[in-house]
Amino acid sequence: MSARRSSLALALLLAGCQGASVTRDAGGNLRAYMDEARRLDARGAQKAIRGVCASACTIYLGLRNVCVEPGAQLWFHAAHLPDDPSPDSLGSLEMLAFYPPRVREWVMRSGALDSTDFDKAKMLSGEALIAMGVPACRDASL
Repeated sequence: MSARRSSLALALLLAGCQGASVTRDAGGNLRAYMDEARRLDARGAQKAIRGVCASACTIYLGLRNVCVEPGAQLWFHAAHLPDDPSPDSLGSLEMLAFYPPRVREWVMRSGALDSTDFDKAKMLSGEALIAMGVPACRDASL
């Protein structure tokens, strides 16, 4: 299956959601996610990442009260402008600034923000994130 078809299949599989828990979030407008992340952090709100979190959703890893479930999948790709599939370097740098240090190191080492295609090599499991120091979710009600 081509990368473009994989991207489309993943996007169709996912439906965005916001709130205390992320279960299926295909991302979207980076500015909107950054605004939401800042609001959540200002309130000290908790955010649990469960299931699939892709694209702009991954910036929630930078929240001070975030947790991930071991079975979560976080899919990374470069930011891009609407109607332009080429990478937006500034947007990708803004995403990178939200990530915790060990996740940021992995993103830079793996090239996860080098292209706009989804690729299994640019996915981190909740288990891998927990090993990198992201807190594991303990409360199923989040």
